[in-house]
Amino acid sequence: MHSAQSVTVLYAGAEAPSPAVLQDATGVPVVTGPRELARHAEQAKTQDAALVVVPAGTGRALTSVTQAAQALAWERRSGTTVVLGPSLIDGTRAIAEMRRHLRASAKDHDAVLFTANTVDPFADAELLRRVRLAQQFSEDLLVEVAFEGSWPSVDTARDRLRLLGATRVAQVRADLGQDDVATPLFRPSSLATAASRAAHTALHQLLDHHDDGIAAGLLADHATGFAHSHGDEDGHSHGHSHSHGHHHHH
Repeated sequence: MHSAQSVTVLYAGAEAPSPAVLQDATGVPVVTGPRELARHAEQAKTQDAALVVVPAGTGRALTSVTQAAQALAWERRSGTTVVLGPSLIDGTRAIAEMRRHLRASAKDHDAVLFTANTVDPFADAELLRRVRLAQQFSEDLLVEVAFEGSWPSVDTARDRLRLLGATRVAQVRADLGQDDVATPLFRPSSLATAASRAAHTALHQLLDHHDDGIAAGLLADHATGFAHSHGDEDGHSHGHSHSHGHHHHH
């Protein structure tokens, strides 16, 4: 494929629990699994275009990235030109947005509660790390993090803030979700720009560097999981069963 004609799709995992809202904000179709993706792959093949898939997250839900890569590897075998782009938002940008919300909230709130859909223990721990970095220069604010579907719950975190003396709590999403209570982390225009940039980056990698992103995507969640955090070595044998081949193309 020599042309830059493409069909872009966002692949929503646990970090994007409101796919319809994300689709409205970006103007880009959002799929939540391989079956929906197949329809867009067929469209791309018919148009002799590349199917560009952008993981809809902030780079925390690595298992979702790997699932997207697996689905694309399947479509690639059927003759569709495919490319896996970078995550819609990267960690640095997510931290900057959280910092922006902390600054804005400090004017008339004494606490901020960041809420997110639970992903997995490692992705959830990564969010705590990011919030800590965002909070670095906001010492006057009480800050808590809560997860929908995991611990601590939103109610638990609110109770904790109340016990610590908070009287005016701002609630902000820390993922790409949207609800009736919390302020979204990103403005819709920012998400639309991010989708356009990620697709552009993906096509550049494909056309200029012949890299469809799938090899890296298949290994995205490789280093996460308890098997890779060897803390207490007491004779446990760690069986690593890998269902993917290691092909590193630099």
